[in-house]
Amino acid sequence: MFSRKSNLPEPPNTANGVAEGLAKLDIQRNGAPAAEEIHAAEHKLQDEEDASEGNGGYTFDTPEHKEQLKAQRQQLWQWLKHVGSNMFKEGINLTKISLPVCLFEPRSFLERVTANWDYLDLLNAAADESNPVDRMKYVVAFALSGLCRQVSFHKPFNPILGETYQARYSNGTEIYCEQISHHPPISSWQVVEPSGKFVFFGNGNWHAGIKGNHVKGRQSGINCVRFSDGSTIVYELPGLTVKGVLWGQRCIKYGGEMKFVDQKNKLTCEVEVDPQPHQSWASSWFRSKKSCGYRPDLIRGTLKQGDKVLDTCHGNWLHHLDWEKGVKNGQVSRLWDIKRSAPATQIPIPDPLPSDAYQRKDLQHLKQGDQTQSQEWKHKLEERQRADQRLRKEGGAQVDDGHHAGGKH
Repeated sequence: MFSRKSNLPEPPNTANGVAEGLAKLDIQRNGAPAAEEIHAAEHKLQDEEDASEGNGGYTFDTPEHKEQLKAQRQQLWQWLKHVGSNMFKEGINLTKISLPVCLFEPRSFLERVTANWDYLDLLNAAADESNPVDRMKYVVAFALSGLCRQVSFHKPFNPILGETYQARYSNGTEIYCEQISHHPPISSWQVVEPSGKFVFFGNGNWHAGIKGNHVKGRQSGINCVRFSDGSTIVYELPGLTVKGVLWGQRCIKYGGEMKFVDQKNKLTCEVEVDPQPHQSWASSWFRSKKSCGYRPDLIRGTLKQGDKVLDTCHGNWLHHLDWEKGVKNGQVSRLWDIKRSAPATQIPIPDPLPSDAYQRKDLQHLKQGDQTQSQEWKHKLEERQRADQRLRKEGGAQVDDGHHAGGKH
């Protein structure tokens, strides 16, 4: 995947500088306050009793958010004049259309996806477990804890084919990411623990579409943790909905099912994120979801070995995750808590590859707050990528849209 490695000495501080609001909102890679302090302050996370009211999800309702929303929506409506009414009637595939930089944060998706893994201590704890059942519980907690790290006001830049991203955590665990396909957009990664306790690898194919006032997306693809004893745990992520794109309150919600599989030890865990109440079409007109027992943002799951239920978990993807029987013979039941768990510190390398996301001119200009130059460079890079694709087709090479120069295969 990569042509070289580095000893990765400590880098200089690289705080974002787009604007005060964005700097407050985005998760910092390193610099000023501790990551856990930023996360707690930014997200204003309430107790689960508060989260059970209303429709749930994370809402962007601070004065800073509202000011940014106003500016962003003005530019969005201008962009929509060129898109037309199809967005409201049929929807638009966001992975195949060029978007204005007002929607973006100064990070590539290759960097953004690594935020899912910020509670790395849970993966280290899983690797230290000899009990496969407890190991599965830690991996489930690791996967679910990452959902709240993807809450962001802006979207990341789509990576360019061949783009890379490399970093490490403070404990020496190394991160390698690469964009291996443009259409469909597929990112691949490896996270390597230095002593060999685990390798976390996989690929993500991001699907996203906008219709009316909503964006729906999902990162499909494999997430696999391979441990030193040869066992593996594989899982997928739930779907994501962003409401209030053009008007109304902006809100992000996760929902759907996640399945975790450990084939070697015949373990499975099925988790529901924000499960919806069972209502008939008629009753949905007269009864609210809350009156049917709906609790927004709920997590509930069942861990089995074959048909035997070993344990159950519950919690809230914005707050915490508990296992009924716990781990370590019941000594610990809450494996993740947003108020107590500290996210890992990620450190970029000082001498990245020329293909590293940090080298992109559009990202660099956006970090400096120059949207005009960022938009121009974004357009240049997109045109360069299209030209490269045409050259590969003309040369008869298989390209990432699934075609040869001579047609389908």
